[in-house]
Amino acid sequence: MQLKQAKEYFELGVITGFEVVRLAMGGDTWTLIIQGKEGRTWMLETQLGKTKQFASLDTLIGQVQEITGRVQGLNIRC
Repeated sequence: MQLKQAKEYFELGVITGFEVVRLAMGGDTWTLIIQGKEGRTWMLETQLGKTKQFASLDTLIGQVQEITGRVQGLNIRC
């Protein structure tokens, strides 16, 4: 899912949350999994349709803020 569609889905109430995952094959990069109603999930993608990878969590959280307009908290699992 690209950023524009994610914003639209969030405004429509389709998106229920986000999960941040470190990519095993991507080295030190992170990706964003978008969680939706009825257990649906999407990966945030580039304009070329590839999984968007983030080198820093700050940048990734900025993308969540761009989609939602706010970030209220972050849960970390080990």
